[in-house]
Amino acid sequence: MISKYNLATISPDLDGSVFDDACGGTDVLFDWQPMLIPPGTCMIKTISGTIMGTNVAAANGVDMRLFFAKSINGAAPATFGTAHATLGVNVAATFRRNLLGSLHIDMSAIDDAESLVTYNVISSKLATAGGTAGELRQDIMLQGEANATVQGYQTIYVAMELNGAMDFGTDVDLDMAGHQAASTNAVQITVSGTDPRLVFQAGDSIVGHTGTVEMEVVSIDSATTMTVKNVTAQIDHQEQLIPKNPITLNFGLEY
Repeated sequence: MISKYNLATISPDLDGSVFDDACGGTDVLFDWQPMLIPPGTCMIKTISGTIMGTNVAAANGVDMRLFFAKSINGAAPATFGTAHATLGVNVAATFRRNLLGSLHIDMSAIDDAESLVTYNVISSKLATAGGTAGELRQDIMLQGEANATVQGYQTIYVAMELNGAMDFGTDVDLDMAGHQAASTNAVQITVSGTDPRLVFQAGDSIVGHTGTVEMEVVSIDSATTMTVKNVTAQIDHQEQLIPKNPITLNFGLEY
């Protein structure tokens, strides 16, 4: 039996080599991200989540538009576009039959007014002056095809376009003249610039701003040291370290 309510979460992988500096005001933030949800027709009733700021400062509180799509005969929608590039004027023709709808996120209306500073914490607010607390300004119905490999679920695809510049740079830089070699074992690295305790958390996946290395955070040890593991390649001196998943969105679904 399907619960009347369900929570679905996405935290897309972003390329640190293109989001270490500000992207344009109408850029693609991420291409279609698959999201598994229980079968049946449902409505998005709430959206919440976190969006990392820039260099431990309040930033990235810009409006966004989410697009939702389904597969057709098992084929995912054609690419939404390249991250950090402007959405192509004719791109809709390639996936128009997959589209289910879109939602505009008005950050000035749904963020936390910078209470946590380094992150924008968002939650949906009133639909209208007389609406019920927690309702979205627009309701979207979702229904897709059954997932071919995960029984009991359907796949909905989510993509995002920005209506303002975003920059996920941290200014946490490797400070090791001898560099840090690739390693599957845990190793302690030295960093400079931003205090990593204000940016990272154990379990985070981190990428370098050159797009050549990825690692997992084991612990944040001090203002200048942190322990990482599964370092996929050499981290060069002065490489900027950026979270691979700086944005998380939670969708409250009603069936």
